[in-house]
Amino acid sequence: MFHKELERRDFIGTLGALLGLATLPASALAASQQASIPASQAALVAAVADTMIPRTDTPGAVDVGVPKLLSALLANWAAPATRTALLGQFDAIDVAARGAKGKPFAALKPADRLAVLKAYDAANFTQADYKRLRGLILILYYNSEPGATVELRYEHAPGAYEPSLPITPQTRAWAGMSFF
Repeated sequence: MFHKELERRDFIGTLGALLGLATLPASALAASQQASIPASQAALVAAVADTMIPRTDTPGAVDVGVPKLLSALLANWAAPATRTALLGQFDAIDVAARGAKGKPFAALKPADRLAVLKAYDAANFTQADYKRLRGLILILYYNSEPGATVELRYEHAPGAYEPSLPITPQTRAWAGMSFF
Protein backbone atom coordinates (compact mmCIF):
# COMPACT_ATOMS: atom_id res chain seq x y z
CA MET A 1 0.00 0.00 0.00
CA PHE A 2 2.74 2.48 0.94
CA HIS A 3 5.80 2.64 -1.29
CA LYS A 4 8.90 4.38 -0.08
CA GLU A 5 12.52 3.69 -0.86
CA LEU A 6 14.05 1.25 1.58
CA GLU A 7 17.55 2.05 2.73
CA ARG A 8 20.17 -0.66 3.04
CA ARG A 9 20.43 -0.41 6.84
CA ASP A 10 16.65 -0.56 7.23
CA PHE A 11 16.57 -3.60 4.97
CA ILE A 12 19.32 -5.36 6.94
CA GLY A 13 17.56 -4.55 10.22
CA THR A 14 14.25 -5.87 8.92
CA LEU A 15 15.97 -8.95 7.56
CA GLY A 16 17.56 -9.54 10.97
CA ALA A 17 14.15 -9.27 12.64
CA LEU A 18 12.70 -11.64 10.07
CA LEU A 19 15.47 -14.19 10.62
CA GLY A 20 15.05 -13.93 14.37
CA LEU A 21 11.31 -14.37 14.03
CA ALA A 22 11.82 -17.40 11.80
CA THR A 23 13.91 -19.13 14.46
CA LEU A 24 11.22 -18.82 17.13
CA PRO A 25 9.16 -21.91 17.85
CA ALA A 26 5.48 -21.61 17.00
CA SER A 27 4.63 -21.67 20.70
CA ALA A 28 6.54 -18.39 21.17
CA LEU A 29 4.10 -16.66 18.84
CA ALA A 30 1.02 -18.23 20.40
CA ALA A 31 -1.23 -16.01 22.46
CA SER A 32 0.38 -15.13 25.74
CA GLN A 33 -1.21 -15.53 29.15
CA GLN A 34 -0.35 -11.88 29.71
CA ALA A 35 -2.20 -9.59 27.33
CA SER A 36 0.28 -7.14 25.89
CA ILE A 37 -2.22 -5.13 23.90
CA PRO A 38 -4.78 -3.64 26.29
CA ALA A 39 -8.40 -4.47 25.49
CA SER A 40 -9.01 -0.76 24.93
CA GLN A 41 -6.51 -0.81 22.04
CA ALA A 42 -7.45 -4.16 20.48
CA ALA A 43 -9.94 -2.66 18.02
CA LEU A 44 -7.45 0.08 17.13
CA VAL A 45 -4.67 -2.45 16.44
CA ALA A 46 -7.00 -4.53 14.26
CA ALA A 47 -8.18 -1.43 12.37
CA VAL A 48 -4.62 -0.26 11.67
CA ALA A 49 -3.52 -3.73 10.51
CA ASP A 50 -6.64 -4.06 8.36
CA THR A 51 -6.02 -0.65 6.80
CA MET A 52 -2.38 -1.45 6.04
CA ILE A 53 -3.20 -4.84 4.52
CA PRO A 54 -6.93 -5.06 3.80
CA ARG A 55 -8.80 -8.10 2.56
CA THR A 56 -9.09 -8.08 -1.22
CA ASP A 57 -9.12 -11.20 -3.34
CA THR A 58 -6.56 -12.46 -0.81
CA PRO A 59 -6.80 -12.58 3.00
CA GLY A 60 -5.95 -9.39 4.86
CA ALA A 61 -3.87 -8.84 7.99
CA VAL A 62 -6.81 -9.42 10.34
CA ASP A 63 -7.77 -12.61 8.48
CA VAL A 64 -4.35 -14.17 9.07
CA GLY A 65 -4.22 -13.10 12.74
CA VAL A 66 -1.66 -10.28 12.63
CA PRO A 67 -3.17 -8.45 15.67
CA LYS A 68 -3.00 -11.63 17.77
CA LEU A 69 0.56 -12.37 16.63
CA LEU A 70 1.62 -8.78 17.29
CA SER A 71 0.14 -9.02 20.77
CA ALA A 72 2.12 -12.21 21.39
CA LEU A 73 5.32 -10.57 20.15
CA LEU A 74 4.79 -7.58 22.42
CA ALA A 75 4.19 -9.88 25.39
CA ASN A 76 6.96 -12.41 24.74
CA TRP A 77 9.64 -10.61 22.72
CA ALA A 78 9.53 -6.85 23.12
CA ALA A 79 11.40 -5.07 25.87
CA PRO A 80 9.19 -2.79 27.96
CA ALA A 81 10.51 0.32 26.17
CA THR A 82 9.84 -1.24 22.76
CA ARG A 83 6.34 -2.31 23.81
CA THR A 84 5.58 1.20 25.07
CA ALA A 85 6.95 2.82 21.89
CA LEU A 86 4.97 0.55 19.56
CA LEU A 87 1.73 0.92 21.50
CA GLY A 88 2.40 4.67 21.53
CA GLN A 89 2.36 4.63 17.73
CA PHE A 90 -1.14 3.17 17.78
CA ASP A 91 -2.19 5.92 20.19
CA ALA A 92 -0.64 8.56 17.90
CA ILE A 93 -2.57 7.19 14.91
CA ASP A 94 -5.76 7.37 16.97
CA VAL A 95 -5.00 10.97 17.97
CA ALA A 96 -4.40 11.83 14.29
CA ALA A 97 -7.78 10.30 13.39
CA ARG A 98 -9.58 12.23 16.11
CA GLY A 99 -7.92 15.44 14.94
CA ALA A 100 -8.66 14.88 11.25
CA LYS A 101 -12.07 13.18 11.40
CA GLY A 102 -13.38 13.78 14.92
CA LYS A 103 -13.67 10.05 15.69
CA PRO A 104 -11.39 7.27 16.94
CA PHE A 105 -9.51 5.49 14.15
CA ALA A 106 -11.35 2.19 14.74
CA ALA A 107 -14.75 3.94 14.37
CA LEU A 108 -13.94 5.40 10.94
CA LYS A 109 -15.09 4.00 7.60
CA PRO A 110 -12.35 2.20 5.64
CA ALA A 111 -11.86 5.09 3.19
CA ASP A 112 -11.43 7.56 6.07
CA ARG A 113 -9.03 5.18 7.84
CA LEU A 114 -6.95 4.98 4.69
CA ALA A 115 -6.86 8.78 4.34
CA VAL A 116 -5.78 9.23 7.97
CA LEU A 117 -3.15 6.48 7.75
CA LYS A 118 -1.73 7.83 4.48
CA ALA A 119 -1.36 11.27 6.05
CA TYR A 120 0.17 9.78 9.21
CA ASP A 121 2.51 7.64 7.11
CA ALA A 122 3.68 10.64 5.07
CA ALA A 123 4.38 12.65 8.22
CA ASN A 124 6.00 9.85 10.27
CA PHE A 125 7.66 7.51 7.79
CA THR A 126 11.17 8.38 8.96
CA GLN A 127 10.35 7.90 12.65
CA ALA A 128 12.06 4.73 13.90
CA ASP A 129 9.19 3.48 16.07
CA TYR A 130 6.66 3.86 13.27
CA LYS A 131 8.97 2.14 10.78
CA ARG A 132 9.39 -0.73 13.23
CA LEU A 133 5.63 -1.02 13.73
CA ARG A 134 4.98 -1.06 9.98
CA GLY A 135 7.77 -3.58 9.48
CA LEU A 136 6.40 -5.92 12.14
CA ILE A 137 2.92 -5.86 10.64
CA LEU A 138 4.34 -6.63 7.19
CA ILE A 139 6.65 -9.37 8.48
CA LEU A 140 3.86 -11.03 10.44
CA TYR A 141 1.53 -10.91 7.44
CA TYR A 142 4.02 -12.24 4.89
CA ASN A 143 5.19 -14.97 7.29
CA SER A 144 1.65 -16.31 7.49
CA GLU A 145 0.71 -19.14 5.15
CA PRO A 146 -1.76 -17.02 3.12
CA GLY A 147 0.66 -14.10 2.98
CA ALA A 148 3.50 -16.27 1.71
CA THR A 149 1.54 -18.60 -0.56
CA VAL A 150 -1.55 -16.73 -1.74
CA GLU A 151 -0.46 -13.08 -1.75
CA LEU A 152 3.04 -13.74 -3.05
CA ARG A 153 3.93 -15.91 -6.01
CA TYR A 154 6.84 -18.18 -5.25
CA GLU A 155 8.96 -19.67 -7.96
CA HIS A 156 12.02 -21.54 -6.73
CA ALA A 157 14.07 -20.91 -9.86
CA PRO A 158 12.47 -18.03 -11.73
CA GLY A 159 14.41 -18.77 -14.92
CA ALA A 160 15.82 -16.40 -17.48
CA TYR A 161 15.47 -12.65 -17.29
CA GLU A 162 12.47 -11.46 -19.26
CA PRO A 163 12.46 -7.65 -19.49
CA SER A 164 8.87 -7.10 -20.62
CA LEU A 165 6.41 -9.29 -18.77
CA PRO A 166 2.81 -8.14 -19.01
CA ILE A 167 1.38 -6.99 -15.68
CA THR A 168 -2.27 -7.82 -15.10
CA PRO A 169 -4.56 -7.48 -12.08
CA GLN A 170 -3.82 -11.16 -11.36
CA THR A 171 -0.04 -10.61 -11.24
CA ARG A 172 1.41 -11.22 -7.79
CA ALA A 173 4.66 -10.02 -6.28
CA TRP A 174 7.48 -12.49 -5.94
CA ALA A 175 8.13 -14.36 -2.69
CA GLY A 176 11.80 -14.59 -1.85
CA MET A 177 14.56 -12.05 -1.79
CA SER A 178 17.56 -11.39 -3.92
CA PHE A 179 20.53 -9.92 -2.11
CA PHE A 180 22.54 -9.14 -5.23
